[in-house]
Amino acid sequence: MVSVRGTQPAARWGCASMGSEAIAIRTDDDDAASALHDAWSRLVWNATDPALCLLDPHGRVVAWNPGAEHLTGYLAAEVVGRTFAYGEAPEDSAAALAAVREAGRHETEGWWPRRDGSRFRASTVITAIHDGDRLAGFAQTIRDATPRGEEGGQFEAVALILDLALSTMSQGLCLFDADGQVRLLNQRFFAMFAAAGGRDLVGMPVAALWALAFAEPDAGEGAGAALLAGHEAGLARGEAVVVPTPDGRAIAVVRRGVPGGAFVVTFEDVTRQREAELEIIRLAHHDALTGLANRTMLWRRLRESAEGGRLPAGTALLFLDLDGFKAVNDDLGHQAGDALLQQVADRLRRVLPPTGLAARFGGDEFALLLPGVAGDLAVSLAEGLLIELARPYAIEGQRPRHVTASIGIAFSEETTSPDAMLHQADCALYAAKGAGKAAWRPFTPELQIERSDEERLEQDLRHAIAAGQLGVAYQPLIGLSHGAVTAREALLRWTHPGRGSIPPRKFIPLAEKSDLIRVLGLWILDRACRDAAAWPDQARICVNVSVRQLGDGSLPRAVQEILKQTGLTPRRLELEITETVLTNSTEGIVDDLQLLHAMGVRISLDDFGVGFSSLGRLRAFPFDRIKLDASFVRDAVERPDCRAIVGVVAELGRRLGIETVAEGVETPAQLAVVHEEGFTEGQGYLFGRAVLTAPAA
Repeated sequence: MVSVRGTQPAARWGCASMGSEAIAIRTDDDDAASALHDAWSRLVWNATDPALCLLDPHGRVVAWNPGAEHLTGYLAAEVVGRTFAYGEAPEDSAAALAAVREAGRHETEGWWPRRDGSRFRASTVITAIHDGDRLAGFAQTIRDATPRGEEGGQFEAVALILDLALSTMSQGLCLFDADGQVRLLNQRFFAMFAAAGGRDLVGMPVAALWALAFAEPDAGEGAGAALLAGHEAGLARGEAVVVPTPDGRAIAVVRRGVPGGAFVVTFEDVTRQREAELEIIRLAHHDALTGLANRTMLWRRLRESAEGGRLPAGTALLFLDLDGFKAVNDDLGHQAGDALLQQVADRLRRVLPPTGLAARFGGDEFALLLPGVAGDLAVSLAEGLLIELARPYAIEGQRPRHVTASIGIAFSEETTSPDAMLHQADCALYAAKGAGKAAWRPFTPELQIERSDEERLEQDLRHAIAAGQLGVAYQPLIGLSHGAVTAREALLRWTHPGRGSIPPRKFIPLAEKSDLIRVLGLWILDRACRDAAAWPDQARICVNVSVRQLGDGSLPRAVQEILKQTGLTPRRLELEITETVLTNSTEGIVDDLQLLHAMGVRISLDDFGVGFSSLGRLRAFPFDRIKLDASFVRDAVERPDCRAIVGVVAELGRRLGIETVAEGVETPAQLAVVHEEGFTEGQGYLFGRAVLTAPAA
């Protein structure tokens, strides 16, 4: 191989005569160069097949014939004066010339590059030239010894493909010979690995190259060998092995064999692809909003913790649901709601034990997994979370907001499976929510029975209409100025074939949690309007409507159709909306109520005073009446504060031009209070209990 070791001026050489073993030159002592020059002339013009060149005693090229130019592609002007290399290191050249000095002749063979980037197998014979006893230089013949058989043709094809691709390929490439030493590198390799810049890597062992690319700076060949051993299995299978670099990149390495024992290794920077893949994996197991684990990740961790399908005893799982979050989300918008959820996630991280896992299930539902003995912390953690999560949340541009949490806890036993634990935590959370806000409950077998009972009850309720089990009871409302019936409230009743009468407080919440409330709401609306249309008096019919029936325009359309079919006058229909509607900023709800009001249907605000009242938003809704909750009426006789509230609500109605109804009037004393304070109507056992009509056919 031609290697530039420095540039020297060409020397003049004298005539020489060549022998079979050595070239002896007989010249006068004053002009040895002319003898070498004569020898060179005979070599050049008498030998037309081999490429020929002459070297001075130091191994520098002093002559380069046309055959050498044709074989290598290098012109004489590019080669003369430069040191000729045999092998890949200076010591290799020194050893070759030393062998010639000692034996007079030396043969070597190896792969040489041509000027166009291709390669050929060069067979080289080096002969010493003596002028008497003095070494005058060396003569060299070069022949193309590239194998012409099947193996050689395959290698030539590989070499040609590599030659064409090296300059344009995006991967770094190294060609190693059968001894595992570098024979060829492309420029992309040097661009990828800064440590290789400016270095002659030809002849470097593969382990040393591995250390250069993948080990820490100044690491030796041993470190590279250790790294290579760890990658060997994948490389041997032809797989792309992703290897990290000290600067944090990811390099995909592929090894392919070449006939004859050589092999090619490609290096591709896949850092961005790897980061994208890791991000996809992260997103698949984490909540995008809060960064917490998601349901999939929690389920995976539970499965990994279970041995033989059973979780270790002491593992605890906490389910959390935020109380009051919907009001914040609806009132301030989803951006504010997202900010609050992120703050909740931060608080969960702060209190989570190191071995625990916090997850967001979606919406305002979260979970904490405490593996093994960490479950002993579950109760104290739940109590601390009730306090921590109840602290105010700062929302940009808004006053601080408050929410609380309901928490259910499940503890694993020796036979608890991941599925069972999830179900138990859900049952406990359900019980905690039923117990009120800011409460926690542990799972007990009784809760499982209650939950199962509720699930069966919900299924039975789905069939109750078709089975004719539902009926409507009517309770009168009395005008306090004259004592006559002015309206009747329709109250849904359910007579179960096996359980008897089911209280509304038990089955209405079940319907509210599912789509059943829409079905039941339309059923009782239709039934009540048909009954009212047949009454001999003109009393209003009051029907309760869930907020879940509002917002999509379906209720105004249904009411219009029912009024048309039953012939009931719109002013005789009054829809009662619970106070929670005031906390809902959904525009569609206001639109639905406005449409109903424009049709002539009256709108009443039910149970006023026990929810999240917003007097500032009261006028945004088209209310015709306010119904004061029975709890204030019941205590108005004995408690001055309750009587004050009764008076304030009556005055509020007068100021707003809205009629007022006192619920829960059960005694003459209570009637006297609400009448004196100015309520327009009363409702309660004093005037009559709800009377059940015959069940619908």
